[in-house]
Amino acid sequence: MTAVAAIAVLGGGFAITTWINRGPETKVYEGPAAGYPLLVSSDGRTLTLSIGWGCEKQPELVVRESANAVKISLRHTVPPGFCDPGGYGQITTHLSKPLGSRTLSDATGKPAIHFDERNLLRPAYLPENYYAAPAGKMVYLPGVAPLSTDTPAWAIGYTLGTEPNVQGYLIISQTLRNSAPPDGRAVTVKGHPATITHPDSNGDPRSLTWSDGTYTFVVATGAPPRLSDEELIHVAESLGG
Repeated sequence: MTAVAAIAVLGGGFAITTWINRGPETKVYEGPAAGYPLLVSSDGRTLTLSIGWGCEKQPELVVRESANAVKISLRHTVPPGFCDPGGYGQITTHLSKPLGSRTLSDATGKPAIHFDERNLLRPAYLPENYYAAPAGKMVYLPGVAPLSTDTPAWAIGYTLGTEPNVQGYLIISQTLRNSAPPDGRAVTVKGHPATITHPDSNGDPRSLTWSDGTYTFVVATGAPPRLSDEELIHVAESLGG
């Protein structure tokens, strides 16, 4: 999976453009791709963007390459008629050769902040009947904070069961930032201080947060059902390269 995460975890929130009544003709245009979580694959050849959209078809990630630079943009296609519900997911594009030392930027010239998949930790342990979210899908958990877009960040998502019988969710996010854990039940993960925040009556996710001094990690479980504190810690302790 390069999968998921949700998110608005997975994205600075969803930047959804609104047309209440679209024009009489299909409109196609390119816009900025900066400001969304972006992943560069381990081999440097695949770019994956987490994005939400509305009132249009799923945007396409467009890439233009040169010897020294790679520029990306989003191609939007807005059909005629009234607004449709839109969606959220992960879109990919492929480079002709690995990114390497080439600069990666938005078509406007703004640097495209991205997470290198080679640094992404994955769990060696998952609770029973949890599966990686399908490619192109994002796991969405209301109440989970959006991923930062001003520093490399990515999230991977898992579902309890498979479509169409998904019963719960698990999201693991990793952000290049050393952050103090929020208030909550104090625990430790791999010797680092961590906290578990418990859901309130509104059904917010339960989450485990800690930092190893370089990255801040959050393991969040959706409701209902939610994983226990012990299971969250087990998943967190199993994260590795």
